[in-house]
Amino acid sequence: MDDKPEFYGQRLRDAHALAIGKIVMAWNEYQEKLGEIYAELHGHERWRSSLVEWHAVKNDAQQRSMLVEIARATLPPESRALAAITWMVQKTDDLLREQRNIGVHMPLMSFTSEDGNHQMLPLTHLGNPKASVMVGRDLLKDYASFENRIRKMLGYSFAIGHNVSPVRVDDEVAELPNAPTAASRGVDGQAPNLPTKC
Repeated sequence: MDDKPEFYGQRLRDAHALAIGKIVMAWNEYQEKLGEIYAELHGHERWRSSLVEWHAVKNDAQQRSMLVEIARATLPPESRALAAITWMVQKTDDLLREQRNIGVHMPLMSFTSEDGNHQMLPLTHLGNPKASVMVGRDLLKDYASFENRIRKMLGYSFAIGHNVSPVRVDDEVAELPNAPTAASRGVDGQAPNLPTKC
C-alpha cells in the first residue's frame, strides 16, 4: 500500500494512463496475431522461420504488407480468406493505425480552470496535429472506442487465423464472429464473409 499523498489531479491522470495502456495492449495483441496468421500461411515447415522474419521487421505497417503479400502468394485469388485479410489490413492501415497513434502519441496537459475543474487536455500549443484533432472531445470515451475497435478486429483476426491454419481438422470450423462494423462500434466498412475453408 502506498502511503504517499495523492497529488491534485492524480486520479484523472491515472485514468488517462490506464486508457492509453489498454490501447497499447490491444494493439500489441492484434499485431502479434497478424504475425501468427503470417506464419500459418507459410505452413508448418516454415512456421518458426517465418516468425523470425516477421519480428525482424521493426515497422508494423511493413509487417502487415508482408501478411498481404504471403496471402496473395498462397491463397487462391478469388478466395474469401484473401479478401478478408486484404480488407482487415486495409482497415487497419486506413483507420485503426491512426486511432492507435492518436491514443499513444498525442501529448496531454493537466489543466485546472478558475472554477477548480481539473481536466486532461490535448497539448496543442506546439502545433501537434494529433492533439489538434482531439480538441473538445471526451478523451477517455475516445480512448475506450479506439481500444474497442482494435479488439473487434483482433476477434476477427482470430477467426481468419483459425480458418487458414494448415493444422486445422476439416470438420473443425470456427464459429465466425460478425465482421466489425460501425454499428457495433467496430470498424467502418463492410468486411467480407470469412471462409469456412480456404
